[in-house]
Amino acid sequence: MTEPSPFGLLLRSLRVGQNLTLESLSARSGVSVRTIGDLERGASTSPQRRTVDALADGLGLDVAAQHAFLRAARARVRTADPSEAPGAVPPHRVFDFSGRDREISEALDILEGELEPGQQRPALVISGAPGIGKTTGAVEILARGRSAERPTVFVGLDGFNASPLTPLQIMTAMLRQLPGTEQKPPADLGTAADQWRAAVEIAPVRVLLDNAANESQVRPILSICSGDVIVVTSRRSLAGLEGVRRLRLGPLQRDESIALLRRLIPQADADLDALDEVAGLCDDVPLALRVVGSRVASRPAWNVDDLLRRLRKTEDRLRVLVAGDLAVEAAISLSYEELDPRTAALFRWISLIGGKTFDAHLAAAAVRSTEHGEVEFRLDDLTDLGLLEARGGDRYRLHDLMRLFGGNKLRETVGPDELERRRAHIRSWLLGSLERAGAWYEPGRDAQSAGRAGRGFVSADAAALWIRAEAEHWWLAYAEAAGLGEDETVVDVADALHWYSDVWLSWGNWHRFFSLAVTAATNLGDPKMEATHLGYLAWAEIVETGDRERAVLTARAARDAARRADDPAQEGWANYYVGWACWLLSRVVEAAAAAADAIDAFSRAGETVGVENARLLSTMIRNTRGEHLAAIDQMEATLARVQGAPDADSFLNLITQYAAYLDLVDAYLAVGRNLDAIRAGAVGIRVARLLNDDMRVALMMRRHIRALIEAGDSEAAMVEVDEALRLLGPGSSEAFIFARFRAEIAEVRAGTRLRPNPDPRHAVGHSGSASPS
Repeated sequence: MTEPSPFGLLLRSLRVGQNLTLESLSARSGVSVRTIGDLERGASTSPQRRTVDALADGLGLDVAAQHAFLRAARARVRTADPSEAPGAVPPHRVFDFSGRDREISEALDILEGELEPGQQRPALVISGAPGIGKTTGAVEILARGRSAERPTVFVGLDGFNASPLTPLQIMTAMLRQLPGTEQKPPADLGTAADQWRAAVEIAPVRVLLDNAANESQVRPILSICSGDVIVVTSRRSLAGLEGVRRLRLGPLQRDESIALLRRLIPQADADLDALDEVAGLCDDVPLALRVVGSRVASRPAWNVDDLLRRLRKTEDRLRVLVAGDLAVEAAISLSYEELDPRTAALFRWISLIGGKTFDAHLAAAAVRSTEHGEVEFRLDDLTDLGLLEARGGDRYRLHDLMRLFGGNKLRETVGPDELERRRAHIRSWLLGSLERAGAWYEPGRDAQSAGRAGRGFVSADAAALWIRAEAEHWWLAYAEAAGLGEDETVVDVADALHWYSDVWLSWGNWHRFFSLAVTAATNLGDPKMEATHLGYLAWAEIVETGDRERAVLTARAARDAARRADDPAQEGWANYYVGWACWLLSRVVEAAAAAADAIDAFSRAGETVGVENARLLSTMIRNTRGEHLAAIDQMEATLARVQGAPDADSFLNLITQYAAYLDLVDAYLAVGRNLDAIRAGAVGIRVARLLNDDMRVALMMRRHIRALIEAGDSEAAMVEVDEALRLLGPGSSEAFIFARFRAEIAEVRAGTRLRPNPDPRHAVGHSGSASPS
């Protein structure tokens, strides 16, 4: 007769303890009566994960009880004789080991480096994701060390069994590998410790404990083996262990992955691009690379292109990553099965999140949870098991192979309709959060209650950080909404975010962003809305794509739509963009006429902000015509009005001040008022810093440095050049301009410089890119 398994006994105990019949538990869990009965009788001993999760939910178990329930379901029968030596067959050193030079050097320094007097050598804990090469790396580390001539005591700790080896079983297995200690197993850890110390004092060894389950399993061993060369591997970080050093293994570097593939695949040719793509599709995970390498090597008729054709099919990739008893999916499953049901559900749902990284708020949105703290705790558990990578600053990364695994498990759990509903929820949450974030930069709008449901923000700075950090997610969601015809959402989000576009000029996608909004506004058939979004698009064509000819046409289309809507404010902004683009094209007559039309339209609308911007544009045009003194008077008057306004430090007014100071420096220099130019440039830099925009700061610095050079203060100019280069950072496209300043200052000092001919035209920002609501 079949005997009940430990899981079957636990299931029956929990069911009976809650006075549930088989039928009532079946109704609660959705698991059939027959399946529950088979599990309780022992007729079925290997329940699927989703069956176990469903039963745990049906029984209403808390997190701790769920975890115990899951481990019982996964338990394997172990021999009752603890004197046997489980897991004592050491893994071999692979001949084709590649890379990890930095990690190996760091590990050997820990295991064999010089110690301070009185310092004890710490154990090394190697952790990492499934298939990342922890055991292989540990064997390689020990093989390369100076102590390689010592024998290695190896024990596999069976960390993924529901009943992993006990400390006494581990010590027994270790002692059986030492000469003279194999005959009499110790009765307790104290006896084991005495036997161990006596043996290793005569013949020192190294210890490799592989696949530790938790801290309590290995803590007594580390105490007994204190001072020995000891390495522990685990998928968990074992953060509770004291006095150890840790090495967290991540994916290989790409050149290391390619080197491994070349060693594994005899027929691999010199096509680096193909090998690079293979490595990328394998996430640079050593197990995945070894699997694909073995598959190709075992099929002489195959080549790398054959492999790529299979790997490129996302839905088949995990099935391709199997070679004999090596399987990436099986390796990930061991960690996945360790998760309690709610954490497993989180892992499945976050597979819907694209992009390189995400935060806990987005993960909470994926599971439709408002418990941010609980979600963060579960993300940490996923990180600890190597299923997720923590990137710092509340950012996490789900690697592609993990995403594929989670997605497969998700599709086994829910149907396509629920998947689409959840994707729609994530998209809606992202765009609602984006609308709320953008509202912090929109004058006169209550950012705390603005827009659709989404994440709230405590400040404009917090909103800006989120906009930039989550751009890869909300941009995809925005494009999806546009493709799905969610036109009202698209125009609302674009309207909220256009103010922030003035702050983040370097994003690079504003033209596409506002193009989608123009299409949505046209679909809605609202001429005022169409005029508004055409204005935003004209701004992007001026400042981002630099297509000023196209900007003139777009702005004129905006003007036509504004006239159809009988909206003088939008007509004013459209004329403003026409004038701005024409001015940059040196079509000053058209620019002046458009600026005058803008002033007239804004005046009719009572739009004072627009009037000031249009007047400033008119002044800049005069400066370009050589009417510098008149331009200076007008710009100083504009600054006096704006700075004297009650909202002088508002975002909109700061943008206007910034544009005025840029042109004022040019005008002062043109008439030889170099000291005034220096003063105006210094104030302009302060204004640019208030806007939190490094590009604007650098542009104003260019004006200020020019003024310092003209005034003969080359030392101060050089100091500011260095500051600008530090601000821009290495590799900036603007760095060459300041490098030219360096050369020019050197010429000034040598007395060989020719007088420059700066172009006073520049991008002034888009303070008036929309009508304030």
